[in-house]
Amino acid sequence: MDKEMMNAEGKRDLSMDEMDMVSGGAGNWQQYAKGSYVNYGQYIVYTVVGGDVLSGIAIRFGVTVQQICQWNNIKNPDLIYINQKLTIYPTILR
Repeated sequence: MDKEMMNAEGKRDLSMDEMDMVSGGAGNWQQYAKGSYVNYGQYIVYTVVGGDVLSGIAIRFGVTVQQICQWNNIKNPDLIYINQKLTIYPTILR
């Protein structure tokens, strides 16, 4: 990761190519990650809302779907629930 592109918190925005790679070009994260989160410093707890998908949540916070699944013991990445709490260790916050 190029340190010059990172902000003071060590976080950076994803490029359009990275977003397409994570989302499969299905749309932007605002469409598929509308839930709220609480910031605990090193990690956040994200609350899933209707219409959320893991790929959108992953893009929003600069992580992968696989990481979210690992951190939350999710066996089927296509199955998340409204009001489900997800622990995420973000590289970006937005």
